[in-house]
Amino acid sequence: MTEKTLSALIDNRIKKFGSKLLMQRRDGWSWKQITWLDFERDVKNIACYLMDSGFSPGDAVIVISPNRLESLYTEFAVNILGGVYIPLGMGDEIFEIPKIAKEFKVKFIFVENENVLISVKSVSGELEDLKGIVVFSNNRGIDERVIHFRNLVKFGLIKRKQLDDDLRKLCGSVQPDNVAAVFYILNSRGNYITKVFTHQGLIESLKNGSQKLSSLVEEDQSYSYLSSVNPFEIFVNYLVIYMGFRMAIAESRKVFFEDVLEIKPTVIFETQRGLEVIWSKLFAKLGGQIAEKRLKVELGNRLKYIVTDSMPNSEIIGLFQRSGVSIIEVSEFNNAF
Repeated sequence: MTEKTLSALIDNRIKKFGSKLLMQRRDGWSWKQITWLDFERDVKNIACYLMDSGFSPGDAVIVISPNRLESLYTEFAVNILGGVYIPLGMGDEIFEIPKIAKEFKVKFIFVENENVLISVKSVSGELEDLKGIVVFSNNRGIDERVIHFRNLVKFGLIKRKQLDDDLRKLCGSVQPDNVAAVFYILNSRGNYITKVFTHQGLIESLKNGSQKLSSLVEEDQSYSYLSSVNPFEIFVNYLVIYMGFRMAIAESRKVFFEDVLEIKPTVIFETQRGLEVIWSKLFAKLGGQIAEKRLKVELGNRLKYIVTDSMPNSEIIGLFQRSGVSIIEVSEFNNAF
């Protein structure tokens, strides 16, 4: 593939995979199957809602949430419009919002739940360009600037009928050197520094990262729970889109351990720190002894690969290797600036 923007990436993968399964998600007692076409539909519905609300190329959104499917949809919707995606943590970073809004044209803020919404509303009064706040989880306290994510998708579907041609033209106008994402990272001195990804830079990182995962195929199933805000944790799920295998994303660490036995992943995306958490939880659960075969059973019994940002200690590496699991380090996203 020769795409140089995320918009072209989506178009190429939809043409290739169409109605094939891309994602699965817990839906009550059952699992919802999401195809590539389903993904494209909702991404473009979100994009149409944003367009209709005055979102233009170069405008920005802030997202304050752990990784979840809603945030992944939002990221791609913003990027196919030529917008900028700014992920923030749920701590003191919230108080940086007014400063960020002055530097970038922030039109929307997406938040995980009501608790985050309360914090965001406390600093959003001075954001004159803000069009709205979108809540991923159910929330009770709706006001005129707050909308539930599911309603946004529905309203976008209605608007898409009249905006489809404009959306197509806008997606086609996105350039490789357009900024796709900006990260605010706290350095050792306690100051926030920005790290910027263009479309072309991100595509190059995906290309280089995918070369380390050349043994993965369309039938592989990835699974993750990534809660921090850094380029690896945000972009590693993009590898699924780039390479064309399947994904599932847990919404909490508890859910990760509950659902892994049903997901039965062949690939887990996890940070070095997250691998240490998994190891320690299993170590405690199994009474201080982790037999290789039992480890694999606890993670669904089909696991073949773990993709991580940095290699864990030798004890963890050896344990997984004896279980028949390869740990692959993909540092491209963290080194791409």
